Amino acid sequence: MPYWWWDPFEEMERMKKMARRAMHGFLLPVREEFLEGSFPVDVFESKDENELIVKADLPGFDKEDVAIKVTENTIEIEAQHKERKIEKTEKMYKAERSFGALRRYLTLPAEVRPESAKASMKNGVLEVRLEKAKPKKKAKEVKVE
Repeated sequence: MPYWWWDPFEEMERMKKMARRAMHGFLLPVREEFLEGSFPVDVFESKDENELIVKADLPGFDKEDVAIKVTENTIEIEAQHKERKIEKTEKMYKAERSFGALRRYLTLPAEVRPESAKASMKNGVLEVRLEKAKPKKKAKEVKVE
């Protein structure tokens, strides 16, 4: 092509490729972190303020895939896909299944009674209800002698 020929669409495509290469190194760690073990979690109090409620979005997981550990001030949620057999009843062109584990470890904003924990799962949303621990006796004032 002659040196005077300039195609604005070709120039835009070249600029898009340059921007993609520049942003690749910046955005890649965020995407990998999300895929390697993070899932959204909400922690809030019930209306009567007697319970903490933890909700976690775990689409694609069954309740059998989820393990929960609770202490007085922490909760650990682990979801692990187990290998599933795919029956070949028809001609299959592609089958995509991901296997691996996701885990979140959270410090709770209030002390809870671990033995009171109740969990349910519906439509890929895990809900854990934790009864808040009764406040301990009030602090005793000590006079300096």
